[in-house]
Amino acid sequence: MFNVKMSLPTAEEIKKLCPLSQQLEEKKAQFDKEIAQNMARRNKLTVVVGPCSADNPSAMSEYSQKLLALQQSHPNLLVVARVYTSKPHSNGNGYNGLCFQQKENEPCNIAQGIVACRKMMIDVLEKGLPVADELLFPQLYCYFDDVVSYWFLGARSSEDSFHRSFASGLGCPCGIKNPTSGVLESAINSVRAASVPCVFPMNGTQVETSGNNLAHLVLRGGLDKNGFFQNIDSESTAKCKRLLRAQGLCDFVMVDLSHANSKKVAKNQLENAVVAQDKNVDGVMAESYLFCGTSKDCYGVSKTDDCLDLASTATLLDILEQGFVQRQK
Repeated sequence: MFNVKMSLPTAEEIKKLCPLSQQLEEKKAQFDKEIAQNMARRNKLTVVVGPCSADNPSAMSEYSQKLLALQQSHPNLLVVARVYTSKPHSNGNGYNGLCFQQKENEPCNIAQGIVACRKMMIDVLEKGLPVADELLFPQLYCYFDDVVSYWFLGARSSEDSFHRSFASGLGCPCGIKNPTSGVLESAINSVRAASVPCVFPMNGTQVETSGNNLAHLVLRGGLDKNGFFQNIDSESTAKCKRLLRAQGLCDFVMVDLSHANSKKVAKNQLENAVVAQDKNVDGVMAESYLFCGTSKDCYGVSKTDDCLDLASTATLLDILEQGFVQRQK
């Protein structure tokens, strides 16, 4: 049974309430161009980094300001701010993200959440960083499409037909994670599904996409009967390249230093950054915030997964910068 609680504002109403200036429109378009060009040329290592969940606009504003300073001292990294506004959970329990709740125990109000998230993303863009978000609920895409430069399908969404079909219509990069099982072949199929034209029903209409040639693979590790396992080693990344090229797909491979690859322990991302210094790695994802650890109500501390603090994030970027420079020699 479905119980309609409220009607959501239209995308046009939200964008009128929280508009982008012409200057920001141009900045966002430039970010889109830079990210796409770097996917083709690979002159820099793409680094998508930020909190597991962007739960507090003030904390995210402070974080993005400090992340920008770090980016400016790492010229060989193309840094994209991770601004995840909706959060999935394996068992359905937990904080759902700012798009749903300001605080974990507050009643859900998506209309208010959309406004808060859009304002937060615009602030990050104003600071000078491109924005990335997870496409957890494609129905929310229309509220943020003019602000977000990089979308991701999470491990629980990447095998879903609607998500893959929707991703095939995006005009910007979409990182597609391997499923929680860690099966690479399944992930390759997901990339292919998002790369080719697709016809599907959406919002009471029949739509057709052109296919997304910027859809690419993200290796996030897996979970089996023996526990978490990694897939960021050179053997795994080489296999991915081989499988992608065999099907004529985008061979841009990103590795997630967190999640199953880190066994959900934030500090392990530093070791993973060393492991990821491989010619087959074109980009990385990492989780960091103002402070380390997790907390339900502490400013700048993740409400969801454990994150690196800013000092450790600087160390992480140092490792990635130095490793990428060394690879170019």
